[in-house]
Amino acid sequence: MGRGDSSGQALGLPGQVEGRATLQSDRGDETQALFRYQWSAGVVLLIASVGCLNRYRAIWCEHHDDLLGELDNGGYHAIQVKTDATPGATWRCNSKPFVDSVRKFVLHEVAYGPRIEQYVLYSNIAPYVPAGTAKKTSTLGSSPMRLCEECRSAPSHDKLVKPYCDAFSALVKGAGAEPGVLFNVLRKLEFQKGVPLEGFKEHVSTVIGGLPACHQLTLAALAKLRDELLLMVGEASSLAIPPLDFYASVLEADGRPAAVVRGKRISVEMVETMVNQNPTDSLRYADVGGLVQVASVKGQKDVLRRKMADGYVGGYFPAMWLQAMAAEERLLGEALLDPKEALRKREQLLALMLVECQTAEAAAAAESDEKKRGAQILKRIIERAEDRAKHDKTSVEHERAETLIGVAGLLSGSCHFAWGVPLEEDGNGT
Repeated sequence: MGRGDSSGQALGLPGQVEGRATLQSDRGDETQALFRYQWSAGVVLLIASVGCLNRYRAIWCEHHDDLLGELDNGGYHAIQVKTDATPGATWRCNSKPFVDSVRKFVLHEVAYGPRIEQYVLYSNIAPYVPAGTAKKTSTLGSSPMRLCEECRSAPSHDKLVKPYCDAFSALVKGAGAEPGVLFNVLRKLEFQKGVPLEGFKEHVSTVIGGLPACHQLTLAALAKLRDELLLMVGEASSLAIPPLDFYASVLEADGRPAAVVRGKRISVEMVETMVNQNPTDSLRYADVGGLVQVASVKGQKDVLRRKMADGYVGGYFPAMWLQAMAAEERLLGEALLDPKEALRKREQLLALMLVECQTAEAAAAAESDEKKRGAQILKRIIERAEDRAKHDKTSVEHERAETLIGVAGLLSGSCHFAWGVPLEEDGNGT
């Protein structure tokens, strides 16, 4: 493979001394990539919470720290995100980024100590852990993991043993901290290994794909969901809020509108909703046709009433009937605007709700008391309609639960399912 020709690049390669190969000094693109890595850390922590792998109920982005994990008990985890692209790199007690993180944690401990349960250094590299053959005291004392362990086991900072007391003293000086405060920080400090820095977006897709709700997603669907989550964290990390919220908010003590601060919080429920919708991988039914003859709902009224009465849910007929009429009117109205698209949508809704209704009917068949079957069927249909409308918007064509329940009424009125007690045939075989 030949070397790339840079002649077609705007102004050529920047910073080349005397036309010879020279490393760039201004790497703004790499800086932007590091910000996006911080977004990926937020996504990973939120996805882990959806999967019940941590205790966070929400993540605050660029609020007090890179990330702030909110707990149900009112406590918090302060999270610093650090990266290092050096091959084989590890964090040591004298590593400048590690010292900088500890310095920030010390400030938190002074201001909010009792409310912060844990400090977390989230990074693409791990802290140095000595091998069993390591003997040099300077090597052993350079391990942040060992220093934190020593602090957790010692009764106070002045009881630390060598070589960890030396590393602790050096960190006191480097972080500009009071010994007692630093001791508390190190006792609460944990390390978390994040996704690799190289190709981190693809690794985040793999993390998301580990959720049960995402097992069946295609690679393209995972990538779309990943990008939406990254954008959400990125906007929460900046001042990206709607103008109405911005100008309608009172100012906080720091001079910023309250909506700016509120916008930095991403709840786990928000992420769970995005995950469960799976907007690009919905189930589509084949167009089999002939399920319900639209524009004939009034002729189905008596059939629907009789079926619901025989199923001991006749008291709910008025509500079901009104929703059936509303569903038909909505489908007819869309047919006037785009007949082909309306037909496709109608067949999808009819097929989907037929499966839900007959599944509910089959589940209720195990009930020995036929007077209870209809109520069980109705309850399941309503629950499934509400669940579909909330978590599977694409499959239900972004329709409300009321429309889906109305479609169920159309199906029952067209004799596609009963309410636990099939109708007896009349003299004409109907």
